[in-house]
Amino acid sequence: MIEKGTTMHCDECGREMPKAHRHHKGRRFCAICYARVFKRRMCPKCGNFARLPKNDENAVCKKCETDKPCIRCGNAEYEIGKITAYGPVCNSCAPHFREPKPCGLCGKLSSRLTRVKRTSIEVPVCPKCANRDHGTCKACRRHRLLTESPDGRMLCSTCLEKDKVPCFSCGNSMPAGRGKICEACYWEETFRKRLKMDQAAFSVRGMSEDFGEFGEWLLSEVGGHKSALSIHRYLPFFLEIEKQWQRIPGYLELLEWFGAEELRRVRLPMRWLNEAKAIFAVAISREEDSDRRRIEAIMSSVPDRSLASLVLIGYRSRLMDRYNASKSTLRSVRLALRPAVSLLLVADAMGNYLPNQAALDRYLLEVPGQKAAVTGFVNFLNKEYRLELLPRADENRVCEVRKKKLEAEIMTLMREIGGDKESRRKWLSAALAYFHGLPRKVGKGLKDEDITDACNGGLVVVWNRARYWVPYLGAEPTWS
Repeated sequence: MIEKGTTMHCDECGREMPKAHRHHKGRRFCAICYARVFKRRMCPKCGNFARLPKNDENAVCKKCETDKPCIRCGNAEYEIGKITAYGPVCNSCAPHFREPKPCGLCGKLSSRLTRVKRTSIEVPVCPKCANRDHGTCKACRRHRLLTESPDGRMLCSTCLEKDKVPCFSCGNSMPAGRGKICEACYWEETFRKRLKMDQAAFSVRGMSEDFGEFGEWLLSEVGGHKSALSIHRYLPFFLEIEKQWQRIPGYLELLEWFGAEELRRVRLPMRWLNEAKAIFAVAISREEDSDRRRIEAIMSSVPDRSLASLVLIGYRSRLMDRYNASKSTLRSVRLALRPAVSLLLVADAMGNYLPNQAALDRYLLEVPGQKAAVTGFVNFLNKEYRLELLPRADENRVCEVRKKKLEAEIMTLMREIGGDKESRRKWLSAALAYFHGLPRKVGKGLKDEDITDACNGGLVVVWNRARYWVPYLGAEPTWS
């Protein structure tokens, strides 16, 4: 882009010239060089006479030179935006062949610089700076040049002049800036176009019809806007059904193939299957599938082909034998495997292949509430590997560890405590547990009327007809 008022040089002779007389294949020619280089002869393509460069036998006239598709997008019918050394390009592609230059206002490089006549800006600016006086119209919600209306709203010129017009589709009144159809009709029309596109992806006619029924149900259930945005997301689910069964199968078949987690991600299609096809979810089977998936995740947390993995596989086999004999559930198997893996990881961190008493004591010191849950695994180790482990928890050491954890939490809250009610509740829960040994849930479940400010500072809490004092930290000197 050549700035106004600047001079350029002829690429043939080097003379200065205010304006090029002819551009040809990216080169500029002055009037003298044009008369000397370009001679009148017949165009080899169309047969018409034109001034063509004498040193290029294959040169064609301007009309033939531009009579070809855009070299970038391939569009055959377009308005020429630029003639490049490689051929013509359309208006849309022309900016990609310009050298990026800094915006006159923000300095950001852009190949789409333009001058804005409606403002006092005289230098070329980027599209963002050129449209800085644009915004969202309060009526039609289009991003356009806005003007303040008599009632104070910022409106586009169309909404300001015409106000309301009838929708061509439904006849309802709508802001004039919307165009021909209202927003609701636009989204419904968009949805139906996308639904038709998706239906063409099926090879089985019955599945295409089923997907169309689901689309109509989705439109009535969530409206045109949401259905248009989400219809493509459910296509892979129906295509996978077509690939496996060529029809809508029963719930157990879907559960076996997709799994409970995948079916939870397509809740709307599953609701439609329930209402339209009478395919009901089986809660027990769904929960068992979830437990199986979690059990596999637990098993994969231990390195393969290690002694810990072999121990865990043996323990799982013992638990599954009880499940197969209807003496247990998959949920119980999962809950028993979790502490077993945790104990094995503690032993591995201490450098042991199998848990010893020290590893068991350390584990129960960190999580004393898991004593009953880990006992089954300890009994398995004692029997299969001839160990003599004893699940025990030193209450004094457990209390010390809990005290240290509460102390660290209180120090953190002292540094980060805010003035909002949620932060003060956290402080109250930790302070009651640390200073008085009350359960953490006490502080969370207290009512505001049970908390009062003490005369000598701090807070007084009433719980089970007893009064407890705790220091108060926060942005405000009072609780309320």
